[in-house]
Amino acid sequence: MTFAEIIAAMKQFETTDDYKKFVDGLFTPERVKAFLDTEAGQKAMQPYIDKQSAKGLETWKTNNLQGLIDAEIKKRFPDADPKDVKLGEMEAKIAALEKEAARKELLIKAQAVATEKKLPVSLVNYFIGEDEKQTTENIGVLEKAFTEAISASVDARLKQGNHVPSDDKSAQMDGVTAAFLERNPDIKITD
Repeated sequence: MTFAEIIAAMKQFETTDDYKKFVDGLFTPERVKAFLDTEAGQKAMQPYIDKQSAKGLETWKTNNLQGLIDAEIKKRFPDADPKDVKLGEMEAKIAALEKEAARKELLIKAQAVATEKKLPVSLVNYFIGEDEKQTTENIGVLEKAFTEAISASVDARLKQGNHVPSDDKSAQMDGVTAAFLERNPDIKITD
């Protein structure tokens, strides 16, 4: 009898309990494990494993992922009490108002200093610092630059050929005083 004939003969017993016990005996956990350890067993099971893994991952995402995301967001950005938010906004507004008032006060003081030093008041707004000391230093820089610019301009005009007064006191005296000093050399005239 061939193996095919044996299988055909066994088909008539498929519905009996003896047949089921025989087939169950063929598939013992050890035999199944031994088959799965082979390359053919792994190839046969891989699609099933992938399908089950994907299904399990989707189930986990559905059940747990949003909760973990929400917990992490809450940890990084904790919910603030509306009173705390309002208090923070009010503190920010007060700080802005105090800063603006301090700047206005510095502007007034800087304009007074600029007026006293005969500097252009329209430029003072650009030299206001964080505090009075820094503002005073900035105005000092403005004064120095302004003075140097005026001196350079005056020197440039004088070098264009205009008369430069000498330091000689006799050139500035009238004729009578000059004649008097010439006859009396021991007398000195002071300013």
